[in-house]
Amino acid sequence: MSNVNYSLKRKGIRLIDSSIAWKKTKTGKYRMNSDYDIIGKVETTMPNLIVSASDKRKPVYKGDVCELPAAAKKQIVDHFYDDNGKRNRKTVAYLGIKKARKKK
Repeated sequence: MSNVNYSLKRKGIRLIDSSIAWKKTKTGKYRMNSDYDIIGKVETTMPNLIVSASDKRKPVYKGDVCELPAAAKKQIVDHFYDDNGKRNRKTVAYLGIKKARKKK
């Protein structure tokens, strides 16, 4: 089993909105939020592919949406569609796992 498939099938993968996935720094630039282990992103231009999400590197293929657990697939549909089944304006969804906080 490849490392990519293992990371997509791990429990705890959640859909993260772009407003949470990107964090504004003190200088006003945006960086990926360090509170989450971002696995990848799903875009409406390529809806069945999961590509890497990074603020420095070119996107790389990470896996297919069919490899995700059912709960993550449901979150993707809920993110891109409203209650009436109509598409909303959101175009990007990030997949990630919240990092465990270290106890001091």
